[in-house]
Amino acid sequence: MDQNISFATVETIRALLDRGQITATQLLEYTLSEISRTNPTLNSFILITESLARAQAEAADARIEQGKPVSPIDGIPIAVKDLYDTAGVVTAGGTAAFEKRTPDYDSYVVGKLQRAGALIVGKTNTHELALGGTTNNPHYGPTHNPWNLENVPGGSSGGSGAALASGQVSLALGTDTGGSVRIPSAFCGVTGHKPTYGLVGKSGIIPLSKTLDHPGPMARSAFDCALLLNQMTGRDINDPDNINFDFSTDFTQNIKKSVKGITLAIIPSLLVDSELGVTQSFTRSIEVLEQMGVNITEIEPTTNNELNTEDTRRYDSEIAWGEPLPAIIRNLSPILLSEGSTYIENILQTKPHLIGQAVRERMMRGIDISVHDYIRALDWRKEIESRFENCLLHSTIDGYIVPTSPQVAEPITSDPHVGIEPAVKFRNTSVFNHTRQPSISVPNGFSNEGLPTGLMITTAQKNDALALRIAHQYQLNTNFHLSRPPVYE
Repeated sequence: MDQNISFATVETIRALLDRGQITATQLLEYTLSEISRTNPTLNSFILITESLARAQAEAADARIEQGKPVSPIDGIPIAVKDLYDTAGVVTAGGTAAFEKRTPDYDSYVVGKLQRAGALIVGKTNTHELALGGTTNNPHYGPTHNPWNLENVPGGSSGGSGAALASGQVSLALGTDTGGSVRIPSAFCGVTGHKPTYGLVGKSGIIPLSKTLDHPGPMARSAFDCALLLNQMTGRDINDPDNINFDFSTDFTQNIKKSVKGITLAIIPSLLVDSELGVTQSFTRSIEVLEQMGVNITEIEPTTNNELNTEDTRRYDSEIAWGEPLPAIIRNLSPILLSEGSTYIENILQTKPHLIGQAVRERMMRGIDISVHDYIRALDWRKEIESRFENCLLHSTIDGYIVPTSPQVAEPITSDPHVGIEPAVKFRNTSVFNHTRQPSISVPNGFSNEGLPTGLMITTAQKNDALALRIAHQYQLNTNFHLSRPPVYE
């Protein structure tokens, strides 16, 4: 084995395992060696679970030797964001307040993946309590972007993004409350999917906002994200939002079908003030999609009254729907901050010093939000969800396309304890946490400084298969997802 396997697809690794050309144990030892070699520079992992992974590898080898792998990811290492409970393993959520928190049970997703034979190799660094987009963690140190070690990997799933981009692992878990799967995917040049809200069970995941949290798969390709998503879904009896889904869906079944003839809509207000490199990459992406036979149009879902029923216009007198979409989304900030602060209210009141300054200050603002502002924001969120869904369900439009973020990865601050970041970073991604629609980020180019950019594709709720199919077909017509950071070429 050499570095080529570090960047191999899951399909390739699966074939090598099934043919006996490598064993799961050999693959694991190589993975652990690569993590040991590169992690001092990247700080993508904050905890390695060697004993657990070795026991899992031995069990996987026994199954594979008998020709009975239990899933396509049986025997394949995976990185787990430090929000997912793993029995007997510290799950701290990136904060000193939980530094000794050791759950007795797996989160729903980790339990599913263990039963699918995945090898849990460790916990990846996260922005503290998932509230931020840099992964400049004041307790565990900043994670570095493999494309430029002086820059952030994005967040809050920055450790998972960096682990994938550097070839430490081929699969990883993230969570997405305002873009925390898709932002690091864009910044690190990998692929990340935010599923339809509720499709993946949330029980056993340290919450930020239960209204907006989405567990999601991260990989280097849309196809591998689909493979991983297949193993993450199912009925989570401890998550009341995880209902009314067809959990038998195979997200790879139709992924290779052409997308010729579908229609994707640009949202112009989400292009404003984008950095030059982002705009250039997006323009080229449109050209590629049109060459693929995709129809491109434009729409502003919040102001398109032709598709909004009388019922969906009931808030017109309370919120200025004629404002640009980003201004409307800012009205919804009480949801995240009030829910996030409520979960750790006792810590904020009794041991606030255990939470880093930047996150602590934001959480404290959440405590002061009135119940009236919170309830009003919840109602407006539902209104935005309705308008965005109507545009897809009652028109010829199949999905939305915008840049994942208006910017590329910014430099790591000289003081990671501060964690200040551009406010515009989450502008595009957060919209689709509120609409609860499936949304995937794929690599679509580079800035003049060589930093990755991302294309975000969003479809109607419960149509994750289409979002993944469009992303996969786009990747068949481009090679950005195959690019490696220069140091790993």
